Amino acid sequence: MVGEEIIIGRGSMGQITIDDPMLSRRHIRIDLSGAAPTVEDLCSRNGTQLNGRALVDRATLTDGDRIRIGTQELVFLTPESAMKNDRNTSALRFCTGCAIPYPARSTHCPHCGAVHDDEDVSTEVRDAVASGWTFHLLSQVVGRAIEQGRLIDAERMMARGVAELEEQLDRGIDVEAGHVIEVAECSTRLGCALRSARWIDVGARLYRRGGEAPSRDVLSLVDELPTDAGLSGAIGALRHCRAGTRRTG
Repeated sequence: MVGEEIIIGRGSMGQITIDDPMLSRRHIRIDLSGAAPTVEDLCSRNGTQLNGRALVDRATLTDGDRIRIGTQELVFLTPESAMKNDRNTSALRFCTGCAIPYPARSTHCPHCGAVHDDEDVSTEVRDAVASGWTFHLLSQVVGRAIEQGRLIDAERMMARGVAELEEQLDRGIDVEAGHVIEVAECSTRLGCALRSARWIDVGARLYRRGGEAPSRDVLSLVDELPTDAGLSGAIGALRHCRAGTRRTG
């Protein structure tokens, strides 16, 4: 038992620290002191979901509840349930249908209903599904940070996400092209907001790897940039991206 109050987040001040750039330093509080356990979002930047719905204020927890924070999904189990479970209580499997993690003890995905195949899924498939979900969520969170003017946070998260994405692609993991393009668009938007050739260049590179050209909305943002010799090379590379066969290497 960690204690009657459990603070979970990215910072070292809580009882449980998770290294995830999408978490706030103090993200959620789980309170075990009352008649019923509760979970509370601590005004985190990216929010919390309880069983697929946004958590507002405080909610009572019941056995099997799913708490999503950042790219992590936590499963709440009562002591009685945990004792009956012969698996590791933290074990998750990734649904190959909707790419959302769910408790490994379940026979089907509670999100889309897909039935689990008892045959072992290869490491490559697990990595692709897990990273695909991560990159989709990354794009949403970074996009929100850009809209809110939190460009330092956006750049920090994007740097980590792009490094992971390109590592997966270089290893030959088949990350869904749509997720690659989502990150490419986010990177380009970040480059426009910062007037940074680096991030526009990264966007161009990912558009090529995803096999798609930039959208009209993205090109409109680029059109609004002032004429600057420091950006011309990156902008030229972006404009020359064309839809075509996807490259994975």
